[in-house]
Amino acid sequence: MEDLTLRQPDEVLDVRGEECPVPEMSASKKLKKMKVGQMLEVLTDHEPAVHVTLPSLCKSLGYPFVVIKDNGLYRVRILKVK
Repeated sequence: MEDLTLRQPDEVLDVRGEECPVPEMSASKKLKKMKVGQMLEVLTDHEPAVHVTLPSLCKSLGYPFVVIKDNGLYRVRILKVK
């Protein structure tokens, strides 16, 4: 498996300032439009999205993901694999 922290994302979704369920719903819609093999980076400052809703979305879809903490910002990188 490639290192998701090193790869540049194909799409970036900025949901800073939004609370659940907006980050998860927005990421789900964006991922549906993306092609297999593409990576989505979700920018959020909402911790429940980072620790609960986005990981559960990825696990339900079977998509690998990584969380990169950047000061008060989180970059959640999601790889669409199917």
